[in-house]
Amino acid sequence: MLGAYTPRGLYHALQNAGYETKPLKGKNYRDIPFEEGGGYRVNFGGDGLLMYHPGERSHHGGEYYKISTGKGGVKRYDINGKEKED
Repeated sequence: MLGAYTPRGLYHALQNAGYETKPLKGKNYRDIPFEEGGGYRVNFGGDGLLMYHPGERSHHGGEYYKISTGKGGVKRYDINGKEKED
């Protein structure tokens, strides 16, 4: 599903669906809005978190999405939606 969206497209789709998108909290992109080159994070389903991390200053080989849930753990996906092995 992630591969069907650009980071900007997913950002707007999440907002249009009523999710609150927030800036990342890591030291490299702390509180930098997506519109100004930062990434974003969205909480969902109680303990779920979806993040988009830009490619610059990434420790995971370029831009990626991260999905984290209590049941499923942490998984990272490349910009095309393919799960990353890191």
